[in-house]
Amino acid sequence: MALSCHHAGDAANIPQLCQTLAPHSNSSAKPLRMLIMGIPNVGKSTLMNRLLKRRVAQVGDEPAAVTKTQQRHKLNDHMAIIDSPGLLWGTIKDPHVSLLLATINAVGHTVVDDEGVAEFLAPILLSRYPARLTARYGFAVEGLTRTSVIDAIGTTRGCLLTRSGGGIDRNKAARILLSDFRDGTLGRTSLETPQRRAKEDPLVARV
Repeated sequence: MALSCHHAGDAANIPQLCQTLAPHSNSSAKPLRMLIMGIPNVGKSTLMNRLLKRRVAQVGDEPAAVTKTQQRHKLNDHMAIIDSPGLLWGTIKDPHVSLLLATINAVGHTVVDDEGVAEFLAPILLSRYPARLTARYGFAVEGLTRTSVIDAIGTTRGCLLTRSGGGIDRNKAARILLSDFRDGTLGRTSLETPQRRAKEDPLVARV
């Protein structure tokens, strides 16, 4: 079921849908137990707060596991919800997948380089959402590359290195781009398309 925690009605449907999966767990002696799990920074704690209609779990736009331990709360006398820390694969073999996860902030900057992630994001924005770059940062995108986008942001935002003759602080400019993407300032964007996924994964192409 696709849902958004920005819409209260989406979350409200979950308990009853879960109940149909385990109709025998429907009493105080044998409550229905629902576990919220997923990769870091996708809104697990936000979903739990929405379901409980109160703030019981700390939330934050950080991939470093804001939720440290499992938290269990009663939804009512026959339902309980368990929130869990974010989970990631021990090894991500596909570099493209690693960059996708890093772009949405599921992998922190202590693991990946912000500048490299921003240079991964830049050509996607140039190709699919060029007008948003112009509207946000005030520069024309014609002729720009993944690296020059970062330079252009650094120039328009005054990201300068004071110790190297006033050169552009590319790492700071990269963080500006990533922050604007992650908090929605650049608008609703999609890093993947069905066509691209089908091209990259033969299993998807056959579905």
